[in-house]
Amino acid sequence: MDDMLKRIFDELALLREHMATKDDIAAMDKRIEHIEQTMATKDDIASIEQRMATKDDIAAMDKRIEHIEQTMATKDDVADIPLIKQAVLETLEAVNEISTIKQNLAEMSQKLDDVIATQARHELAIQSLAVRSLVHENEIRALKAR
Repeated sequence: MDDMLKRIFDELALLREHMATKDDIAAMDKRIEHIEQTMATKDDIASIEQRMATKDDIAAMDKRIEHIEQTMATKDDVADIPLIKQAVLETLEAVNEISTIKQNLAEMSQKLDDVIATQARHELAIQSLAVRSLVHENEIRALKAR
């Protein structure tokens, strides 16, 4: 009977070692409750699936990035901007000078027209004086010949 009693006590000790207490069950309940609260629901998973990018979305984004990389300015391009600005300013100054030159040319053209008109009047006066001179010369010869 001692053996049997000893076996019963050993089994009882073994049961006590492996047996869960009310505190253990309460702690497990809390852990289960926490897991349930933090666990994703079907709606959460559906929402994630809707917001998740597909391979096609990523491929389209890669193409857009590739296009941006092909069309964006390089450091060398940006380095040339001051030179381009200077060239544009010089071109604008040249354009402004062109209008000044055009105005000067118009004034010079008007002066040239005035000079040509004056020269034409002077030529007429010279021709008139030349004819008068010839007439006087002939009259002088005629007077000398008498």
